[in-house]
Amino acid sequence: MNRTYRVAIALAVFFLAALSQPALAQQSGDGSDPIAKRADIYCTGFIAEAEPRANLQIVGAEKENMKMTFAEGDVVYLNQGRGQGIKSGAVYYIIRPLGLVKHPYTKKKLGYFVRELGLLRVIEVGDHVSTAEIIVSCDTVEFGDLLKPYEEYRGPGPRDARPLPRYGEGSGGITGQIVMASGYHENLSANQIVYLDLGNRQNVQPGDYFTIYREVGAREGITRTPQDNIVKERDRDYSSDRYRGGDFSIQSARVHRDKVLKTRPAMPRKVVGELIVLKVEKGTSVALITRTTAEVNIGDFVERSN
Repeated sequence: MNRTYRVAIALAVFFLAALSQPALAQQSGDGSDPIAKRADIYCTGFIAEAEPRANLQIVGAEKENMKMTFAEGDVVYLNQGRGQGIKSGAVYYIIRPLGLVKHPYTKKKLGYFVRELGLLRVIEVGDHVSTAEIIVSCDTVEFGDLLKPYEEYRGPGPRDARPLPRYGEGSGGITGQIVMASGYHENLSANQIVYLDLGNRQNVQPGDYFTIYREVGAREGITRTPQDNIVKERDRDYSSDRYRGGDFSIQSARVHRDKVLKTRPAMPRKVVGELIVLKVEKGTSVALITRTTAEVNIGDFVERSN
């Protein structure tokens, strides 16, 4: 009987705790949480202007005779020690340069794409070799991966909610393009990482908001030239030669379609989403898509909307 009572009391406590969690979350939520968590920022990768050539790298690991790759919690060995200024407790990013990146449309050189694999902390220092533990793992780590000194990244906070216009002329802010996405995806949605062809040179800063848009054209069902070669012209009278092999039809529009297309003003652009900048290099930046109204694609334009 006592055991039954204890189980009943434990279940009651569990359900009360579960019910109280949403209320506590509402009470403590002040809207000040960063829009991207630290782990998300540390794992984005970046496009550097020059290829990283760090001398400090991973050259060994515990249990290296049993596995080829390593992750959080594994102990690894570095090729530098006390003689090269390595200190116990120091934290480093684990990076892997992958190669040259060119703009997908202008074909100009953007820089070198560098993957961020995680973080490690030095736990012992010898004269020429150091021992470290991987403390954050974004992907598997291998021998030869490079290290760069730790730098704190702070996720930008959200701004006040505002409606996202679907069409419009824009704000006149600095414009660029989405040139690549994390994981090499091409069809994108909210909460995905993308890379822009804008950076410090264009005075872009972490926390800047950009509107994602595309010019209205064939992709949106808008054409520049007539596509119908059957119904081209209207007959002068309410009659038709169509069924006798003529080119006229009573179904044709009042005005030639090509004339309308040639004389109409520019169509408004279509807004497909919004993003916020997380990291900035000299000529590129890393951003997070915060919301979308349609599928976002590589090559879509962005305009600063701060």
